[in-house]
Amino acid sequence: MSMNLHHLWIFFAIAESGSLSTASRRLHISQPALSRQLKWFEDRLGVVLFERLARGMRLTQAGEILRDYAARLFEIERAASIAMREIQNVDRGQLVIGASNTIGTYLLPAWLAAFRNRYPKIALSVFVGNTEQVAQGVSDLRFTYGFIEGPLHVAQLRVERLMHDEVLPVASAQHAVVKQKRLDLRALDTLPLLMREEGSGTLELVTATLKSFNVSPTNVVQLSNTEALKRAAIQGGGIAWLPRCSIERELATGDLVALRIPKLVIRRPLNLIRSIGSYRAPAGEAFLEIVRGMVKA
Repeated sequence: MSMNLHHLWIFFAIAESGSLSTASRRLHISQPALSRQLKWFEDRLGVVLFERLARGMRLTQAGEILRDYAARLFEIERAASIAMREIQNVDRGQLVIGASNTIGTYLLPAWLAAFRNRYPKIALSVFVGNTEQVAQGVSDLRFTYGFIEGPLHVAQLRVERLMHDEVLPVASAQHAVVKQKRLDLRALDTLPLLMREEGSGTLELVTATLKSFNVSPTNVVQLSNTEALKRAAIQGGGIAWLPRCSIERELATGDLVALRIPKLVIRRPLNLIRSIGSYRAPAGEAFLEIVRGMVKA
């Protein structure tokens, strides 16, 4: 048997006020109508909720128990209403963000810090993986927004271009290839290359670019994240293909050197993705406003 919440609210108002007349004024319902609805509710439940006294109404044992449940229920309803108002005002809420490795490691932390400083009550949760994982998470509505740098292969997602980044071939300053003023593309067929794992947008982009130049690398080591690629390259493990934004410090210190390969320029967009038709919560829009401002700066 389902309980009618309207009648539960009537019962609770009478229980709190202690009389039909007071509850009638509070609810703007005539006293006879209120009495009929209470009687209907008691009949529906099969219990007597009040003792009708000459001066007011007194709860029965069943009424005392029901009042406790009603008080908890309407307190939850009140808290939920407050939470919805706070979310509208960007005072509270939750954002779950997915980001592919480059953005999640090198760009997203600054965006999150700026947002937290302005909106400290918003709960934030972040997943960092490859482009394929992030796109699927946004599609499944597990993530409010996704930030990716690779090609998108998941349907029903809206894409917004935020900025561009360049993917560079780099090697340790001590690597033999660094001594060559210009590296022949054909040499990449046999030289040791350090690449990202399957599902990575960087791997897909670099592989497609090399293929367009008829380059088919045969000596490839795949690693699952950018930092691992960076460390392997610094240790002399081969030529790594890394986003410029991830190696600014290493290029400045000379730990890594960008290789000059004629005609080979790899630029890619860094994109925001969201589910088409998803609700644009004020907290989420405030986060995107901060991101767009920092990208333009």
